[in-house]
Amino acid sequence: MSTEAVAQCVGWLPVLYLVARVSRVDDENYHDSYCNACMGPQAMKSLHRIFPALLFSVATVGIAAEQTDIDLLLQRLSEVEAQQARTQRVIADLRKQIEASGITPPAGGTVLPAMSEEVVVFKEGPQEPLRGMESRAMFPQLADESRFVLRTVDNEFELGIDGLLVGRAEYNYRSDDGSGSSEHDSGFETTATRINFRGHVHKDYGYWARLNADEFGSDPVFDALVGTYSFSDDTIMAVGQFPNLMTREQGLMVEKIQAVEATATNSVFDPFAFKGVIVGHHMPRTIVRGIVHDGYRSFANGFDEIDGPSADWAVAGQVVGMLIGDEGDWQRFNNITSRPGNTLAWQLNTAFSAQANPDIYLGILESSFEGDGWNIYTSGYYRDTDEDFDDVGGQDLGFVFQGGMWTGRHTEIYTRYDITRPDSDRPEEGDSFRTITAGLNYYPKPHTDSIKFQGELLYMLDPEAESLVQPDTLTSVRASPDGGQFVIRTQAQLRW
Repeated sequence: MSTEAVAQCVGWLPVLYLVARVSRVDDENYHDSYCNACMGPQAMKSLHRIFPALLFSVATVGIAAEQTDIDLLLQRLSEVEAQQARTQRVIADLRKQIEASGITPPAGGTVLPAMSEEVVVFKEGPQEPLRGMESRAMFPQLADESRFVLRTVDNEFELGIDGLLVGRAEYNYRSDDGSGSSEHDSGFETTATRINFRGHVHKDYGYWARLNADEFGSDPVFDALVGTYSFSDDTIMAVGQFPNLMTREQGLMVEKIQAVEATATNSVFDPFAFKGVIVGHHMPRTIVRGIVHDGYRSFANGFDEIDGPSADWAVAGQVVGMLIGDEGDWQRFNNITSRPGNTLAWQLNTAFSAQANPDIYLGILESSFEGDGWNIYTSGYYRDTDEDFDDVGGQDLGFVFQGGMWTGRHTEIYTRYDITRPDSDRPEEGDSFRTITAGLNYYPKPHTDSIKFQGELLYMLDPEAESLVQPDTLTSVRASPDGGQFVIRTQAQLRW
């Protein structure tokens, strides 16, 4: 018998007892007893006997009812806990299957990669959704897969922290190092150590600061330091110093560009960073950005002659369009790769920067074509400068062609060709510089770029000394008056 039935039986016992007592009244005395109960002391005596029994009966029934409610709550709690345990087991199985498959979930489906690496403390009370303002209309660097988030209960203040560690081993051989003899170098480098801090203050106001140390032992600097204001979910303004977004080679984090490092051609033309004001507006298939800045590659703290080549005026603009693909899946272009299972997509990017004193005009055209486990990336640069910029001036061109393909659940191969073509009227540095690159990527976790191991070969066909390309440890170009420079480099990167 259930607890509820027992409680009901116990509650009715006093009532049954009372009925039995009344039934024993002698029939022949019934009339007199009834009259006495109605008219005299016998009434008080009868009530005195019956009333406690009635009270006891009612109280017992109430206790039984209360006990019944508690039992129902306990039973419901047990059912919910059992259901939750079953759900957790299903979630764990799905996580294992997705991780083992190496297939990127379709757009609008699971948000497992983003949710599984984000730590959020939920408190009682209504919770407002996070505003992905930087990732939608402004900085793709902030749409990362990993971030630890601290947030106040009222969601008025938020701080997100993530970091990147990149280590590299390199071997460089060149037939002539400038002394007439061959030379080779080898060693290890820490090419990127970065920590990002980002969040919001009172919801509409945000911030982003990136601490960057390109090489071990170098003084870390804040190469990105901006405050943001959100006019809406799709329109954001940022003020400060921020990375250049006009090219994907620099606009993306280094671990997102497929190859070990950006091209030597990109290092010639890219502005790298801006100091000023940027406004971005996101539409379903288009992103528009406008910038008022301090000048081409002017990202020191001041604006005078000592701190950098500040211009009299400088503006920049960009239009990015998704011509093919799911308009809700812009995040797929936050890296230069396309995992197996992805659908066809094409993004086209056009951008410019113009300024006076020194007079510099820069035009950029990029195309990113992606499919099921393959991608093709191309970019073109045009720069027109006067003699105030580099003592000579000229009209220079640059091109990058890159393609990649996944060969297994964890492996990807790619190849790249880039060329810098200076103005032929330059008395020096007027020769082209070409580089051929081939590489292999290994992803221990196929669904994420957070952990990646790379191996890469570079062959530089032309002399560095007669081109616009400068020696740089990041691009692995060394000073050489002869062509045929050969580089082998391996790299490991970890984002947390």
